[in-house]
Amino acid sequence: MATVTINILDSNGNVIEQKEIQDWQLEQYQTAGYNVQTLESQPTTQEQTFQVMVYELDESKPSGFKTEYYPTATIAFQQSLISQGKLFYEGNQHQVPSLEFIQNHYGYTEPMAETKQIIVFDLDNNGQITSQYYATATIEFIQDLISQNKLIYEGSQVSTPSLEFVRNHYGYVAPTTPTPTTPTPEPTPEPEIDNSSFSFPMVSQLGVEFELKDNRVKGRVVLNKISSNWNPYYNDMNLISYFELRNKNGIAISSLGQIKQNIVKFPPSQPPLIPSQELTFDESAVDYKELQVRIYLWTENNIAVAEPLIFTVKEDSVPIDVVNPADNKVKRDDFMSKAVGIFGGLLGISLLISGNQKV
Repeated sequence: MATVTINILDSNGNVIEQKEIQDWQLEQYQTAGYNVQTLESQPTTQEQTFQVMVYELDESKPSGFKTEYYPTATIAFQQSLISQGKLFYEGNQHQVPSLEFIQNHYGYTEPMAETKQIIVFDLDNNGQITSQYYATATIEFIQDLISQNKLIYEGSQVSTPSLEFVRNHYGYVAPTTPTPTTPTPEPTPEPEIDNSSFSFPMVSQLGVEFELKDNRVKGRVVLNKISSNWNPYYNDMNLISYFELRNKNGIAISSLGQIKQNIVKFPPSQPPLIPSQELTFDESAVDYKELQVRIYLWTENNIAVAEPLIFTVKEDSVPIDVVNPADNKVKRDDFMSKAVGIFGGLLGISLLISGNQKV
């Protein structure tokens, strides 16, 4: 027959006795005035549960760890996780821990890489054997040596290979000794000769018909080689003629802005004529009634090759001719008479030379 377990309670509801009776006896206890309670009718207290996320290491996962979710974990279950040293978080809303944090929690240690003892044989610059011992060479390091075609022996005590074997491994070719040659002495450079020197002056300057008229300074300069002093080094070389106007106090006027320059070249002489050059000047007097004219002839290295012409012109005065040295002024009418004598003398010399040639 069926039985039932009851609790006999006192007036305060405390259990004073628990017994198992036949189910038909339950009504008799109740009729007799006992305060009885069956276990089926006893109120039960529901145990509290929590959501728990457990983290564990798992090298098979790309992340390096795995997770397991428990939606109804009891307190007893959590205590069990703690006793096992598991890493878990309550709730499903929390920041996922890093792999390093999980590894530290479980005391994870990175496994040591496999290493080997090796000796590497090589050649120095003279083609002789060298060796290097590595006590803890990793597989990665050994593979790198292999990619460099290094000669590797495994172990710490190995026989040194022959020099020929090592050289063949590296494709070594012994250098050939070059045949000594007698050095060719360098030629002694010849001392440079300065061909630019000359006897001063090389050129004469003749001012022709200089005058100050209508607020203009006009005139010509005839330049002649002095054959006895002329250095052929300067044939067809640039010489610079400088023309300058100053007031009677010797202060340069600003009509030219700066000293006027002209390039003069003398070709090689063609006997019996002596090459000459001529320059023409026509410059503003800037309303001055009296001016000083200065004419120079220099090389490009600023070396004077002629005596300067320095003379004065006055407004509406008779045109003047000027010869070296400076300030030797000859009025035009006087100069012409002298010039006739000079040209006559030159003509006589020319006729004499012609007569001698005929004879």
